[in-house]
Amino acid sequence: MRTRLACTLLVAFFVAMGAALAAGAQDADTLYTCTAEDETRALDIGVTVCDAAPTDGLTQRMEADNLQLRSGALITEVTPGGLGQTAGLAAGDVIYRVGGVDVADNVMATARLSLIKSDTDTVVNFLRRGRPYRVKLRQE
Repeated sequence: MRTRLACTLLVAFFVAMGAALAAGAQDADTLYTCTAEDETRALDIGVTVCDAAPTDGLTQRMEADNLQLRSGALITEVTPGGLGQTAGLAAGDVIYRVGGVDVADNVMATARLSLIKSDTDTVVNFLRRGRPYRVKLRQE
């Protein structure tokens, strides 16, 4: 019984330490930040965005790690159960193209994302940790 309790406590300790280390590493590896924290927009797809600005960390690692530098809308929050979360978008992602049209900031991203319909898929291109991905969104 004591052994099982000790193992459980030990596992809990290492999980907590791993989470703390991961959070610290994530902060050190931040590639984009908001140009102005008070200029965010909550979108109908369940994400909050701001204008994305590259950090020094991105510019220093860009060539060595083959990372992309794009302008666009940085996702700062994802609403649980929203279309953005369902599609797999996450805080830290930078949306740079919606429906084949490049978006340079959160205003353009908001305008393009508001055009998402329920009868067709809209491709959203985004960067995650400096690498390109895409998802298809369809309004419910």
